[in-house]
Amino acid sequence: MSKKQTKKTILSNSIVKNLLMIIACGILLVVLALLLLNVYTRHGQNVAVPALENLQVKEANTILRAKGLHAEIVDSIYQRDAVPGAIIDQRPKAGNKVKEGRAIYLTIYARNPQMVAVPELTDYSTRQASALLNSIGFTQLYIQEVPAEYSGLVVAVEYRGKRLMPEEKIPAGSPLTLVITSNTLADSLRIDNEYIVPPGSTGDDIRSGGDRAIDDSFF
Repeated sequence: MSKKQTKKTILSNSIVKNLLMIIACGILLVVLALLLLNVYTRHGQNVAVPALENLQVKEANTILRAKGLHAEIVDSIYQRDAVPGAIIDQRPKAGNKVKEGRAIYLTIYARNPQMVAVPELTDYSTRQASALLNSIGFTQLYIQEVPAEYSGLVVAVEYRGKRLMPEEKIPAGSPLTLVITSNTLADSLRIDNEYIVPPGSTGDDIRSGGDRAIDDSFF
């Protein structure tokens, strides 16, 4: 058998033909995938992230759109002496290279304070109530004592002179007053209210005498 006939026989074999077609298709798919990936990732088309801190969100959006980027606000923090709406932080940071169309994540100063629900604290100890309030951001706590049989129990929580209802919402970090029981205060009030009984007088004489319960002769 000649070489020409051998070559013809191999090429005429359907299995070989199919294998060659599969290989050719595979190579074509790999080339197409690489081309599409290059277009999708915009290879070589990087944009430098501009500095946005201390700008307002509207100003930042204008700058970002001009570079093919856009802003997304992911967090806000309230600070009384800060400029509302000003950008505190950005991710990625200024100067980093990113692809066009990328989102720049911003943290800004909130215009209004976050509202937090104050939990029910009646009959909690002073320590328990203080720890719980501190854990949710209320660190400015003042104590007001009221007379009672037992000491150190919470009667109420006040905000700006008003007693709060359970789960009532107020601005985060606001100063609060804990109204706490005090048996020491109760004892002092009882002492203040005692009458001086002159010698020879009885309790009935004191009660019936009203404002003149104390005999002038005692003095």
